[in-house]
Amino acid sequence: MNKSYIWSLPTRAFHILLMVFILAAFLTGEEDELLNYHAVLGYAVLILILFRVVWGIIGPKHSKFKDFPLSIAKAKEFTKNIFDTKQKYIGHNPAASFVMVAILITIFLIIVTGALAFGIQEGKGIFSFLNDSFFRKMELFEEIHETLTGVLIALIAAHLLGVLSDKLLHPKHGTLNSIFSGYKNTENNESIKLNIFQKAIAFIFLVLFFAFLIFNLIQPKNILIASKYEPIDYMTQNELFVTECASCHTLYPSKFVA
Repeated sequence: MNKSYIWSLPTRAFHILLMVFILAAFLTGEEDELLNYHAVLGYAVLILILFRVVWGIIGPKHSKFKDFPLSIAKAKEFTKNIFDTKQKYIGHNPAASFVMVAILITIFLIIVTGALAFGIQEGKGIFSFLNDSFFRKMELFEEIHETLTGVLIALIAAHLLGVLSDKLLHPKHGTLNSIFSGYKNTENNESIKLNIFQKAIAFIFLVLFFAFLIFNLIQPKNILIASKYEPIDYMTQNELFVTECASCHTLYPSKFVA
């Protein structure tokens, strides 16, 4: 057996960052006071998805989409011979290929519907202009967003099940370890090597990703999460109301308190 370098550092970094940020997005999606953070995490994931699409076109072998055995016939054959110890697929197998593509598409749709729901119902972000009397009560995109989140959870479960089954059925391949080390045990030397162009693209996306996060720390009310509504300073408008009545009448301040 040869120890081949299958998954490059950019590929592994993408996988880990995607896992961490999707988990963070799940944890911040239910609380209203965390919605701004949830939105920022969603846009950060979008950058990761854009990188993976580019990487699937110009990246090294095994990471390219054309290397994915996306075939129903191959998927059936793989499932039928899942207990076969012979290593036929070095990178993604047919089942993993379909799940991977489905995850990327689902995440993209989750981000789009999330941004629409954020703008329509909360009046925030790039779609805040849709928060008017006609669209404001529309919960369609929020429902689609939540449904797709459920689909994503199922796909992630399928992905984890696939990794676990490969670990149990084909431990000598070292698939699970390759996710972190990049190296996989193969019959022949299948190692990949990045060229200068691939390294440059990966570096540009890395800088863009962290620059986006830093920008949101410096400018927490940027166009991606800013509200279309200006906060009302009741103390300036009616100081007596604030000091005497605001604890009970914050939402509907009286204009007649003198």
